[in-house]
Amino acid sequence: MRIVIMGAVMAMFGVAAPSAQTPTAPAAKPPVAPAAVAPVGPPKGLPGYSQPEITAAYCRNISPTQTSCTLPAMTAGRYVVQATGTSTASGAGAAQALVIQVGDRTCGRADRKPVPPPNAWTAGAKTIALNCELVVMADRPLTVSALYADDKAVKDPKGPTLIITRAPWEGVLSVTPFAPPQQ
Repeated sequence: MRIVIMGAVMAMFGVAAPSAQTPTAPAAKPPVAPAAVAPVGPPKGLPGYSQPEITAAYCRNISPTQTSCTLPAMTAGRYVVQATGTSTASGAGAAQALVIQVGDRTCGRADRKPVPPPNAWTAGAKTIALNCELVVMADRPLTVSALYADDKAVKDPKGPTLIITRAPWEGVLSVTPFAPPQQ
């Protein structure tokens, strides 16, 4: 009776009953495809846009406090921005600050604040760094700047560095964390 019920259940779900004379081999696992690498460049839904390499030709040092790069018009995609600023301390209380500005938005700020002895920065060169990830879609040219300041230190006359590197498009337009009220 159990065999009849089991056969009926298997038939309902489209499973063939095993034959008593032929042993069944374990089912072969389908081959696993390698993970696809996210493409560089905007998705196909943004015709006319591209994600160009932002080389030194797109950038210029404006002063010891500012370096700017311009993303060309019709740029869309994900980029990683790396900025640094270097100064040599001229005494106790030396400090540094670095900001990445994207158009009218600030992407972040890094600070090296004065600390009391024995860890005070009183001599020698130090470099402060800041990274920022951008996801852009700009019809017009877009300026990205590294803005650098120091106190009781001498800036490197070459100014801050700014490197903008293309990153693969992941398809995520925005992610914003928030915590609901906790009980």
